[in-house]
Amino acid sequence: MGIKIGIDLGTTFSAAAVVDKQRGVPVMIPNRDGERITPSVIQFQDGKTIVGSEAKEAYESGETGCTSSFKRSMGSDEVYCTIDSASYTPVQLSSIMLRHIKDEAEAVTGERVDEAVITVPAYFYHKERSATLRAAQMAGLNVKQLINEPTAAALAYSVEHWRENARIMVYDLGGGTFDVTLIQMKNGGMVESLRTNGDHTLGGKDFDARLAELIESKAEAEAGLSIKDYPSLHNAAMREAESIKKQLTARNTVNVRLFGEDFGSFSTQITIEEFNSATLDLIKRTTTLCEQLLSELSLSWGDITDILLVGGSTRMRRVASFLKERSGHTPLMHVNPDEAVALGAAICAACSAPPKYAQSVAGSVMRDRTSGVSEKVGKETKLQNALSVMPSDVCAHAMGVIAVSADGNEYINKTIVPSNSIIPVKCAESFYYYTSENGDNDLEIYMLQGEAPPLESVVIGKYTAHGIKHDPENDRTVVSIQYSYDKNGMVHVQVRCQGEDVDLKVTQEPVPNDMSRFALPPKKTEAPQQLNVVMAVDVSGSMNGYPLSEAKKAMRHFVDKLGRNNCTVEVGIVAVSDRSVVVKKLDSDLEKCKAAINSIEEEMAGILNGADPFDDIRIMLKKANGKRFGIVLADGRWDDQAKAVLRARMCHEVGIDIVGIGFGTADEKFLKEISSGEIESMFVSHDRLVESFGKIAQEIGRSSPKKRGRASSAAAVSTWRAIGETD
Repeated sequence: MGIKIGIDLGTTFSAAAVVDKQRGVPVMIPNRDGERITPSVIQFQDGKTIVGSEAKEAYESGETGCTSSFKRSMGSDEVYCTIDSASYTPVQLSSIMLRHIKDEAEAVTGERVDEAVITVPAYFYHKERSATLRAAQMAGLNVKQLINEPTAAALAYSVEHWRENARIMVYDLGGGTFDVTLIQMKNGGMVESLRTNGDHTLGGKDFDARLAELIESKAEAEAGLSIKDYPSLHNAAMREAESIKKQLTARNTVNVRLFGEDFGSFSTQITIEEFNSATLDLIKRTTTLCEQLLSELSLSWGDITDILLVGGSTRMRRVASFLKERSGHTPLMHVNPDEAVALGAAICAACSAPPKYAQSVAGSVMRDRTSGVSEKVGKETKLQNALSVMPSDVCAHAMGVIAVSADGNEYINKTIVPSNSIIPVKCAESFYYYTSENGDNDLEIYMLQGEAPPLESVVIGKYTAHGIKHDPENDRTVVSIQYSYDKNGMVHVQVRCQGEDVDLKVTQEPVPNDMSRFALPPKKTEAPQQLNVVMAVDVSGSMNGYPLSEAKKAMRHFVDKLGRNNCTVEVGIVAVSDRSVVVKKLDSDLEKCKAAINSIEEEMAGILNGADPFDDIRIMLKKANGKRFGIVLADGRWDDQAKAVLRARMCHEVGIDIVGIGFGTADEKFLKEISSGEIESMFVSHDRLVESFGKIAQEIGRSSPKKRGRASSAAAVSTWRAIGETD
C-alpha cells in the first residue's frame, strides 16, 4: 500500500501534503531540499529539465530556457513556449511539474503515491479541468478527484477551527487566479460550499505586472529610458517585481536597481502608496466579485462569520485592509496561505467515502442558500481527526445547450445544470425535436458553459445523438438531454427519447471554428399557434385590499406578456369564492381583458371558498383551438378541495393545462394536485406575483398542446426546441 496525497498545482508555487495516519492531521511533504513549497518554474538546459527553486533562480537571473505561469493558459492546446526548437503546451509543462511533485513526495516519504487529489481554481472551466486531468495522467498520477481550491483551504482551516454554523468567506488570491467561495460548517463535520465566484485571469502576476509598469514609467521619467529603445527593460522590471511586492508587505519603501545589456543600470524607489494606487482597481475587482456572490445569496457582509485569506498574494497589506474597510471583518490567516490548499487536498485524498450523484431535473438541486444564516455559531473547537470533515462542493458555472427560443426567433442558451448546484449531480431537460420521414434524424448538441448568450459562452463540445425515431403521426418527438456533472467538474452527455428506456448513441465531434450561424434567426419549423388562457382568481374575504390589488396587477402584466408572443391570444377571466363568476369570456382584445381584470372586486362571488372555477374553465376552453391553459390563483384553503381536484383532472383529460399559484394560507399539496404538470405549480408571496406570472407567460409560450392524463411535475416537458437537422 502506498500513500494518498493532495497536490496544489499553483501558478507561482506548487506543494504536496498527506494525512498523518497516526495523528489524523494533514502535514506538508517537503521536497528534497527541505522546502515545503516548490516554485512552479521549469528550466530546460543542456538536455536536462530543472524544476523548482533552481529554475526560479535561473529565471530571475535572466537565463534562457526558463518558463513559468503556464497554469494561466491551461485549457489551451496552443504552444506556450518554444525552447531549443522544442515546443511545449500548458498541459505538457503542467505534467512535468506534477511528475516532479510526485517524485519528490515518493523520495521524501519512501512510499509510492497511489492516488492524488489535485486542486484547481473554482472558476476553472471544463477545458481547464480536462487539461489538468490530462497533465496528471501524463505525469503517471492516479487522480481520485479534482477539488476546488477554496473548498480545500476551508477543509484545512476547519480541522483546527471548527465552529458549527460558521459561514466563512474564503478569499483565494493566488499567483494567477482569484476565487471567492462562501463555506458553511454544518452539523456532523460537513463543510458545505454554498456558492463560488471568481476570475481565473486575475492573480498575483497581475500585481507584478503593475509594479513592472510603475518601474518602467519611473525609468522613462527619471532617466529617459523607454521599452521601445531598451527592450530588456521590461524583462528586468518583471524579474524584480515579485521581490519588490514581497518586500512591500513589511516595508513602506523599497530600493530598486535594474540591470540590462542595452541600458546598463537604473535605480529608483517604490513606495507602498505608489504600489497601492497602481493596483487599487485589481483589489476592487476582487471585492466586487465577493459582493456579487453575497448578493446572489441575498446576503450581506454582516451575514458572514469570517473572511479566510488563502493564496500567497493575500500577504499584500492592501488586501486585508481593503477587505476590512468593505466588510468590517478582520481577515483571518490562521492557515499558512501557501499551504492551506495542499493540506485540504490531502484531507480529501484520505477520505474514503466518494461523493454520490444527486439525481434531479434542472433547477431542483439548488439549495436554500440562506438556510442556517440566523442559526447561532458554535464555540470554536479542534476536531480530533481530520477525516471527520466531509466536504461538499458546487459547480461554479451553469451548463447549458444551444436551443431555439420559445418564439422561434433566436438561438438561446438553455440551462440544464444551474450554476452552484451541489456536485456531483445529474440534471436533465426535455426538448421538442422535429423529425422527418426521410432523414437520419440526428440531434446536434452544443454544450455551453456559463449563462451568457450562445456566442458569448464557452462552447465545451459538440455532441450528436443518433437514431431518433420518426413518428408518422407527429413531426416531433420529446428528447431528454441529461448532463452528468462529476466530482471533477467534468460533464458527460446522455440522450433518450421520451418513453424509451435505452440511451441513444452519442458521439463527440470537433466544435466548428465558425459558429456565426447562431447569431442569425433559426429556420422556422411551425406556424404560430392559437393561445387560449383563462385566469381564475380567488376573491374571498381573505383577498381584501393589498392581496387582490397585487393579484390584479400581476394578471395585467401577464396579459401584456402574452400579447408579445408570436401567436394569436385569447384571454378569459373568472372570479371564484362561494360561486364561480365569468368576468370575461375568451376575447382577443387584450385591452378589454385588462379592463375586465380592473373590474374585479373583493367578495364579488361571495366571502368564503365554497366553489371552484374548473367547470367554467373547461366550458370556455373545450372548443378552443391551439394551446389551452387555466391559471388559478388560490388564497387560503378551499372548502372541498378533493372535489376541485377531480374537476381539475377533467380539464387535464381534455388537454387543458392547469397551473396553480398559491399564496397566503393556500395548500401547496392542493396546488400540485390541480396542476397538470406541464408547467409546475408555484407557492409565492404577494409581492412575487408579478414575477411568477412573468415566468408562467414564458413557459406557456414554450408549451405544446397534447391530450393526456395528469402528468407528474418530474415528467414535465420544457418545450424549448433543441437545434437539429432543420437548422
